[in-house]
Amino acid sequence: MSLLSFAQDFFPLSDSENKDGWVLNPSVSDEFNGSKLDRFKWYIQGENEQFYLWKGRAPSQFAPHNVLLEDGFLKLRTQWEPNYAFVGKPPKRQEIDAYENITTAAIISHNTFLYGYMEVRVKIPDAAMTGAFWGTGYQQELDVFELIGRVKKGSRKPETTFVTSIHDWRPGHPKKNKVWKHPHPTPGRTAENFYAYGVEWQPDGLNMYFEGELVHQVTQKEMGDAWVLNNPLELWFDSEVFPWHGIPEEKELPANFEIDYVRVWQKPDSNLLQPAFFGFEGPYMPHVVNKPELRGKYAKQWWIDPKLSTQLKISQASDYHFSTGRHSLQLNADNKEKAKEFVAFSPDGSVILTSGEYQLSFDVFIEEDSFIKAIQIVLENPWLEITPIDLSHVQKGKWVTLKQTFSRSAISAENDRMRVVFKKEWFAKGNNTLAIDNINISKINSH
Repeated sequence: MSLLSFAQDFFPLSDSENKDGWVLNPSVSDEFNGSKLDRFKWYIQGENEQFYLWKGRAPSQFAPHNVLLEDGFLKLRTQWEPNYAFVGKPPKRQEIDAYENITTAAIISHNTFLYGYMEVRVKIPDAAMTGAFWGTGYQQELDVFELIGRVKKGSRKPETTFVTSIHDWRPGHPKKNKVWKHPHPTPGRTAENFYAYGVEWQPDGLNMYFEGELVHQVTQKEMGDAWVLNNPLELWFDSEVFPWHGIPEEKELPANFEIDYVRVWQKPDSNLLQPAFFGFEGPYMPHVVNKPELRGKYAKQWWIDPKLSTQLKISQASDYHFSTGRHSLQLNADNKEKAKEFVAFSPDGSVILTSGEYQLSFDVFIEEDSFIKAIQIVLENPWLEITPIDLSHVQKGKWVTLKQTFSRSAISAENDRMRVVFKKEWFAKGNNTLAIDNINISKINSH
């Protein structure tokens, strides 16, 4: 991952001296200072009557004319427009069965990112409307905040509360799929002032910030099965109606959700592979998918011969067997198996390397009573069998990181891919059980 900065003097409010070495990721950051929204970065919901995943919560619907850039701010406007040509009907799960009267707005990033520090400075609309900053990804959703400007029904506490939450979109998820949330009080109504909200998304937890101050921390261990944030996120800004807090009337509109900036920083990383996929967490994505196309259309998975799937498989989350994330690649076989080797194949094009010297690394866990002797990584085009990694001296019963250097004499072809190979000749009598996670390839700099 190569991170270039267009504003290196911007650092997180929580780390103004950048002691942690953050680098701004410009593909998902924006100052909104231009006269037009950068369409290479952002998709506007409702253009040409097309939507990505979501039209907005009824009775409001996203409308493209409500996305404005004015005075250095992105403004998502909500208006009373009963004559607007609303598109379609809400899903049955919504509280109201028609889009009517109210138009609002949303934008979504075309690009995605995995782990880092997100910070926005915003002012919530001063009406019975939300201002939200959130992310969606493979079977996951992170709501950094969904703040309501003016509550018309029930407690008015949501007007002064910063809530971060996680949704679980795995197949078969329960109807109420908000699996974790944390509220934090703000010093005043979020519709009266601009405030900076930040979340540091780590491989094993979240840190939440308000005006640069840490207000809450939570770890994957504390969340348990609620932790699903292991795949890249695309970012959303939107404004919607939450009917349970009340619906705005004509006299209360128009209202604006104002965004000063969005900045996403990450730590430099020399890994040349897609970390979520080669960490066995989710699909491989061959390229950036421009909205409103669905990313799932292009997603690719590891391939394992179905005949061998009981011996070699990607673990289930319920197995709780991983180095990081929720999954790993697991082998459980013995030397009586008929197959001569057990292989997991990454998709064509998932490995892209130039010629040069490289370091391969991965995490491995060998069961106490397992005696498998080696593991091998093979690159296909051009063909390269990296020297098998000896497992005979690896400490058992704990995750250990193994490393191996190798040389690549030619550039990867377009269909280059990886094989993870376990040969039967390396099996000992009895149990051969292990798991691997977080396969990484980085280039060794030559001087």
